[in-house]
Amino acid sequence: MKSIRIRPIAGPSRLASTRRTLITSSRVADTQSYRTEYESDAQTPGSSRPIKEPHRKTAEFLYGPDSGWRKPKVPRKAPTPPKHRPKVDPEAYKNLPDLEPTQLIQRDRLVEFSLAEGQSNDRRAYFANDVDEEVGADWSSAEVMEDTVGLETGRVVECRRSGHTSVGLILASLSVAGKHRLLLLRSSGEIWPISTHDVQFVMPSSLIPSSLVSKCWSPELLESWSQSESKAGLTEESVQPSSEMMDARRKVAMVLRKVSRETEKMCGRLMAGTPGRGNVGGVEGLWESLAVQAENSEGHEGRTSVTAVQAAEYILNGGRSATDLASTKDKFIEIKPNTLPAYAAHVILMRRPDLFTADQGDMWASGTFVVRSRAERRMFENVQNGVDIPSTGEGESSGDKEALNAFVKKAKKAIGLTESTRVATEGQPLAELRHELPEWTNSDKEFISTLLAPLVETRSTQTPPSLSLAITIARLITPYPEGVVDRGTIARMLQDMGIILPWDSLEMSKTAEIEQRGMIMSSIPTGRVNSADELLQGNELDDLREDYTSHKVYVIDDPTASELDDGIALERIHGSDDVWVHIHIADPTRFIAPSHPLALQASVRGSALYLPEGNKPLFPLEVIMKELSLGADVKTSEGAQGVLTFSAKLNTEGEVQDSKVKMGWIRKPRVVTYGGVDKAMGIASSSSVRPFGGPQDRAVSRPDSDVTPTDLEDLRVLFDFAKAHRARRYANAGFEWSLPSANVSILDRPSTGPSPNLFDNANTPSSPRLFSGTLRLDYRVSPPSLVGALNAGSMVAEYMILAGRLAASFCHSNDIPVIYRGSSAPKPLTAEAGSLEDLMSARMEGTGIVDPYKMMSSGWYRPAGYVSLSPVQHWIMGFDQSTFGSGYIRATSPLRRFDDILVHWQIKAHLARQANLTSGGLNKGFTKEEVAALVKRSDEGTKRAKRAGLNAQKFWQAQLISRHLRSSPASNVLSSEEGWTIDESERVDVRGELVARIAGATESSPSTGGEVTNIIIESLGAQARMTHPALQGGREFEAGQGVRVKLTDAAGWPNPHIRAELVE
Repeated sequence: MKSIRIRPIAGPSRLASTRRTLITSSRVADTQSYRTEYESDAQTPGSSRPIKEPHRKTAEFLYGPDSGWRKPKVPRKAPTPPKHRPKVDPEAYKNLPDLEPTQLIQRDRLVEFSLAEGQSNDRRAYFANDVDEEVGADWSSAEVMEDTVGLETGRVVECRRSGHTSVGLILASLSVAGKHRLLLLRSSGEIWPISTHDVQFVMPSSLIPSSLVSKCWSPELLESWSQSESKAGLTEESVQPSSEMMDARRKVAMVLRKVSRETEKMCGRLMAGTPGRGNVGGVEGLWESLAVQAENSEGHEGRTSVTAVQAAEYILNGGRSATDLASTKDKFIEIKPNTLPAYAAHVILMRRPDLFTADQGDMWASGTFVVRSRAERRMFENVQNGVDIPSTGEGESSGDKEALNAFVKKAKKAIGLTESTRVATEGQPLAELRHELPEWTNSDKEFISTLLAPLVETRSTQTPPSLSLAITIARLITPYPEGVVDRGTIARMLQDMGIILPWDSLEMSKTAEIEQRGMIMSSIPTGRVNSADELLQGNELDDLREDYTSHKVYVIDDPTASELDDGIALERIHGSDDVWVHIHIADPTRFIAPSHPLALQASVRGSALYLPEGNKPLFPLEVIMKELSLGADVKTSEGAQGVLTFSAKLNTEGEVQDSKVKMGWIRKPRVVTYGGVDKAMGIASSSSVRPFGGPQDRAVSRPDSDVTPTDLEDLRVLFDFAKAHRARRYANAGFEWSLPSANVSILDRPSTGPSPNLFDNANTPSSPRLFSGTLRLDYRVSPPSLVGALNAGSMVAEYMILAGRLAASFCHSNDIPVIYRGSSAPKPLTAEAGSLEDLMSARMEGTGIVDPYKMMSSGWYRPAGYVSLSPVQHWIMGFDQSTFGSGYIRATSPLRRFDDILVHWQIKAHLARQANLTSGGLNKGFTKEEVAALVKRSDEGTKRAKRAGLNAQKFWQAQLISRHLRSSPASNVLSSEEGWTIDESERVDVRGELVARIAGATESSPSTGGEVTNIIIESLGAQARMTHPALQGGREFEAGQGVRVKLTDAAGWPNPHIRAELVE
């Protein structure tokens, strides 16, 4: 008789069964009765249910054999009699037919793939939060990119989004519709385009051989996708993959499934109990040992951080260090990054967002979690109890439930008063409302903090425990419980409750909270620093300074600027048309050492933050204004200010003949404004327009200074040389462009400094702060920069670019470790787009100015900027391969950007070594590795600050547009206020049809059943998303094409947006 081979069940069911078993074991490990300080050691009084003891085998698996646990004695039960089964007749299988050769199952056929049209449920769930953007990607503009360091092709990575997790192999790095995407091959055979921000963990590059990876994908497939008429993304592969490619994908899929199985096994081991820790399990034991309750100087209850590697080492070594184990002659288990134990630890920490919150930046690079404090956990438990526990009887409830009910009543009263006041006082000036509402109790503040928490923890890689609690509480408060309650609903409700103030977009608080978490993960003190502590005397390197006090230095900036960090001086050369231009830069390194807490905090902050509701400087403002900001009232050094000076000898062609970098002194610079210089030079300034009207112009923070005839003579020479330098810079490369842009100013915000971090429990207001009237917003639309001519702003910018080149040349020639900035030339993706030479010939002569809508065309790929430890070309700024020389660095804004102050430290360390000065260790400098690490950290902060500034502007644009959309046609919001005027030629009625211009590629929109295209409404200086029916017959919009639209929606929370629909 031939043996019968039973084929295993193909597909996900078998794996799902295994996962269910392992996950069940994991839940047992996490939910066993560990007796922490939050759990009672005794049986609950009045309860008749005995406490259930764990089984011995389970206990040994969870706690280890040395836990001291003993199985309790229980009465024996009678054994269960065996079941009698009928005997099987062996003759029954003798006459079965033999298996045909085609029926034999090969192992590599157990993994099958589907190439059918459509999206899988897994993919739809993964991209649930932004299905329109991800599923509707425009593959006609796809372009293969260079790999990101650490995310190279062939890496196995874990990705998370929308609460879903996927493990896959990176097949390629692409640019799709201007967005960086990674092609991910999953174990099911699907290929997904994922964002680099989705990646949470990266496994060793040796996991899958490169020879196998290269067989899984081909650029020919990308070409077939780009030619597909479908805009629904990767729905099919029109070119059938070869059998060799499919075989390679099957082998990769088997490896990916094995990774999942082994990870679950290791998770089970890590979630077991820690030997010697009694009833404390692995994850709980880790949190117990890390959580701290001490408060820092700002009153924020302390938190700490842990990496996945540290977590795995702690659990596998029973919470003992290498030193502890050495004394007992036990071997310390050392875990390397990117290995299976580290990944398993990462998985179990991600499963416990109530204890550990993942890095909201590039988690795959840091691998770091913030450990929640005891107070945070206790707060969530108290709120959970209030939400979960039902009333025990009529008129009777538990303490937590009673506190929740009381809070809901207070919140409803505050919201009711806000709504009635808003209707009665709309259009009147904003004023704080006096009321007799009760103050918030400590329990109320816990509910408020829970409502606020999901507004900052917005990454869908982890679902914060506060989100479901906040939604539940909001449904009890909101008058429309059947409506959709999301983060936007919660934010608007908190504003009506008097928690979020009328002039707050929350961007300041979000940035402060994420900065604080970044400092925790970098082990940097988060409290307020006494500015006098550990500051340098300022005279350590003064002997190296050159005297420029006889020069007339022009500090030209915006009238509202507070950090004045650059000035320009002209030095004529007798008998020559050449001149020396000295670019003097403020010198914060004179007082702030690299090791000072202010410097460490600035490395996380990255740059100063500028928002309509207020600014937050890189350093405390009192430190900047005391000695550092150029033009400050200096009481020491005979009124001279220390600067770092970059000097260039220029000829009339704008060519640098000679250069030098020195530390220097200047005295009493001439502080003037852009407007003042333009007016003196007779340069026409482009005035902004107010589509919604505005107040009569108010006095600015610093009036235009008078420009003397001598000043005017110097400024004309500086303008001429700046124009020549710009023309030379753009001779062979570079582009610049501008678009109409809206800038919103808040007129009613009290000037009390930066808003406090609202996500810090210590800053929760003690009572509702309610307001009557309407917040006044000054909405200005600035037209594109005047074509061709230089103005004061562009002249100053040109000399700052020159200083960056001089700094780069000095650092390169002296082998000083710094970070160089670079960019590559745009690339045409289609023949219709033309060539780069065609685009350059369309620039205005002597400048890099080009039509911005040409750069928005889907036919062009614009590579992102990058950084390097060696000089590289910066094409977009005009420094191509033939002219980049020593590269370009940023060094002219040390009061606003950390990267610039880092360059100053490096240059001054070199100058100190040259002079054999060792005072204060200022001659040491940083190594290349240290510079790279610091710039990586600060770049995250710089991007965060830039993103917050853009979001805040979009927020207030959307708020004002929404206000006018809701108003009646006959009403003019604030138009009746005294001093509020509107020019009828500038008025824009957002309720009617508007003219917009196409500003991006068209994408499919499954949520609307049509398509969506990015547009710019130039009359509002605002970007919007336009929905429209699917274009038929291969018809496409062209970038810059005019269309008529009607606005449908504008909202500030949870994400600022303006939506419109195409008018047929």
